Amino acid sequence: MTKKHIGTCCICSREGKLTFEHIPPHKASNGFQLKLYNIGKYITENNARYSSLQNGAGAWTLCSSCNNLTGAWYGNAYVEFASQGITYYRKKAAGIIAVPYTIYPLRVFKQIVSCFASVNGSSWCKENPAIRDFLLNPKSRSFPDDVDIRMYLQSSGRCKLNGIEFVADVSTGDQFCGSEFAYPPFAFVCDCSHGRYYSKSFQKLFSIREFLRYNYDDRVTLYLNIPRKPCNPFLLDFREGVPSIEEHSRQLRERAMATNI
Repeated sequence: MTKKHIGTCCICSREGKLTFEHIPPHKASNGFQLKLYNIGKYITENNARYSSLQNGAGAWTLCSSCNNLTGAWYGNAYVEFASQGITYYRKKAAGIIAVPYTIYPLRVFKQIVSCFASVNGSSWCKENPAIRDFLLNPKSRSFPDDVDIRMYLQSSGRCKLNGIEFVADVSTGDQFCGSEFAYPPFAFVCDCSHGRYYSKSFQKLFSIREFLRYNYDDRVTLYLNIPRKPCNPFLLDFREGVPSIEEHSRQLRERAMATNI
């Protein structure tokens, strides 16, 4: 018997049965079995347990209406965008020069915002009704001026769903409050502080707000200079060579065994 997931829809805020939202869309090659770790518990409790996602990255976050509507309106446009991005990802494009993408920019932007609605939790759209209205009106270009979303092309090929968190760099004084989701070839970071904090690392990413210049039916070729960076467990951590949680846990076990010999 299928388990029912009851809760608050992360877009329309209605209470009821929730459906599974793939983040990003299922057709963007997001259908493989994955291990989902809780980075907070791993750091504070050394807990390397994980949830097994059988059908791809995502969560039970949307009512069937919002899931079906946003998927029909925006899903295929994102799939097209990711399909073109995977070409540059495989070619190890460094993001030094702008490369062409032929896409529906506004639809792509809306799909990314829809994913962040799920990643950020039900309170995000409830507290920011303009975002909810933006998603449920496919032709609307009215998006809050103080919400910035930026992206990078992955170099490490990782999947990541990071809800809203606060990070600070004591060496630079940079502070940031935001969220991130990643799935090859891209990763996206959302500033959820309404501009209260500043981070140089965030500012160096490619802002997709320029996609708001276009209408719903505009399909155009844009030359985008998207930087290529490693995707690590922590928000805005772009250090090279950071191991995955699974690899780090294996290294710790091996060290412990060597110490006990």
